[in-house]
Amino acid sequence: MLRILLGLLFVTLALAGPRIVVEDAWVRSVPPVSKTTAAFMRIRNEGDEPDRLIGVTTSIAERAEIHETVMDKGVMRMRRVESLTIPPGRTVVLKPMGKHIMIIGLKESVDQVGKVRIVLIFEKSGRIVVETPVRPLER
Repeated sequence: MLRILLGLLFVTLALAGPRIVVEDAWVRSVPPVSKTTAAFMRIRNEGDEPDRLIGVTTSIAERAEIHETVMDKGVMRMRRVESLTIPPGRTVVLKPMGKHIMIIGLKESVDQVGKVRIVLIFEKSGRIVVETPVRPLER
């Protein structure tokens, strides 16, 4: 009986916490001379605790940052944010003209590589590697 209870406790503890799922990730196609692009995706937390996206890296650029688009005195601007909270049972959508990953200082053309490897760094879930296709911005 004790083994069964310990087994159930282990399963319960294993299921506790955040469970991050990344879907529909893609990187915007840009001209070869461009030094910046952006990545978009849906980040879903299937767990019972919040998690925070606290960093992003990619080998294709000098750096990657979490950004949001805001209206400032009638002008749309992008600004860096330090983290992005993913509440339990919710999905946060990174999309054009909203929250997104800014990829800065491209070392090579994203169109030539075809897929971009992005590492999302979460406070609790650690590193999640995402292979993203490159595609044009749909209008």
